[in-house]
Amino acid sequence: MYNPRKVAFIEFRGNTLGTLHSVLAIEEGLNSSISTSGEAPLDSSGIYMSLKDDFQLTGTPLEVDFRSLVDWVKLGDQFTHQIHPYPAKLIPHIANFFIRSSVFFQQEKVVLDPFCGSGTVALEASLAGCLPYVADANPLALLITKVKTKNYDSAYLTDVMQQIARKCKRYKSAPEIAIVNSHLWYSSERKKALELILRAVMDIEEVEIRDFFRICFSVTARRFSNADPAISVPVRLKTRPTFSDVTNARINSRLTWIEEASPLGEFVKVSLSNIDRVTAANYALPSRQSAQIISNDARNLSSNDFLQNSSSQVPLIVTSPPYGSAQKYIRASSISLNWLGFVEPAKLTTLEDKSIGREHAPAIRKKLYEGELPDTFEDLLIKINARNELRSFITRQYLFEMKQALTEMARVTQKGGHIVLVTGNNQVCEEVLRNDEFTIQTLSSLGLKLELSLIDHIKSRGLMTKRNKTASVISRESVLVFSK
Repeated sequence: MYNPRKVAFIEFRGNTLGTLHSVLAIEEGLNSSISTSGEAPLDSSGIYMSLKDDFQLTGTPLEVDFRSLVDWVKLGDQFTHQIHPYPAKLIPHIANFFIRSSVFFQQEKVVLDPFCGSGTVALEASLAGCLPYVADANPLALLITKVKTKNYDSAYLTDVMQQIARKCKRYKSAPEIAIVNSHLWYSSERKKALELILRAVMDIEEVEIRDFFRICFSVTARRFSNADPAISVPVRLKTRPTFSDVTNARINSRLTWIEEASPLGEFVKVSLSNIDRVTAANYALPSRQSAQIISNDARNLSSNDFLQNSSSQVPLIVTSPPYGSAQKYIRASSISLNWLGFVEPAKLTTLEDKSIGREHAPAIRKKLYEGELPDTFEDLLIKINARNELRSFITRQYLFEMKQALTEMARVTQKGGHIVLVTGNNQVCEEVLRNDEFTIQTLSSLGLKLELSLIDHIKSRGLMTKRNKTASVISRESVLVFSK
């Protein structure tokens, strides 16, 4: 495993990069980057420069372990990262490493994540004193990111939570909320109890405060559903003859808890935990800035009259685009999307159609794209098509839409700026879809230069789950850095 901390002070190979200036710069950077106290370093530029120089000497992707490389970021519940569950989260170590590197910023400290998901990049940017810009097709993702990066008054949140609890105890009825396949997830009693809580939450007049408690409610509603908490997409939790006695006992215990526990008590518990997380983030950086939502489509980052001219271009993009057919983001969020009023059950497919990397493409929703892909990928699609015509079409659609998104990223990156992309290769009908090579070819054709290529092994179960019968387990990610 590559360890730049060990090689940084070793004499450089070759004459091109082995200058005194480079060595001094790396030494200075490493001195400021390595923290003996375990606290976040002021600057990780030294480590980055070491990685970059070694890659440029060999041209071979470097294998790293970001959890070890960025050891100042601790695993587990940190700041507001765990304020709400979300599938396939980017580990904060990767975002932290690049955002804490001053070589990516000349003047303005602005970071853009056009596929923000649950806001990992946005939060790390906010805590580093940067202004986070975000986009995502999933409105739940945008809400989580907005709340996660907001500098709330913790004492005021506690007061409002107590007001919500008092109202819930007084309310006898609440508007009925339509939930997709509601009978599978909730008993009528549990659902009514949750609807009373939601009514009290929605009575809050201050939008930003209401949004915080909408997130807390969403967590609570998911916990009281019969959906298996170990699986991101809703799958009903139930005992099976093929399970062990221990597993079935655990499932029965969970189902009993759902019917006997107090939804209001759990909501208060979730709210207090999230208030504690906000307090920790506020303590880390009281002046942190909230994420600015600029679009709901990575293919159009100017949808809100933003980033339309060179003066508003960004110095750094850090993002993890969806893999082709690898995650069912809308389906995974469906219960929360319904509860929070983002979309009606019957219109979930309409929202899915706006997402890149979706799994479905019925004939009535097929969108044809003009033009061709690089020869390597046209050949790949021919092979996939021979096995499964639908998967071939879905893959082609994904690649064209990713090309649009990459083109838009290149457009809004300022001259001298950088794009950091975290991607993985998956299999479609036993054929390897090289998302990393597609990214490199596309951005290179747009005039960007591959500055660094890293490989990190995935340890999160959220990304290692096999998504459909023609797909494969994704076990490693490529971290690609491009300069403009």
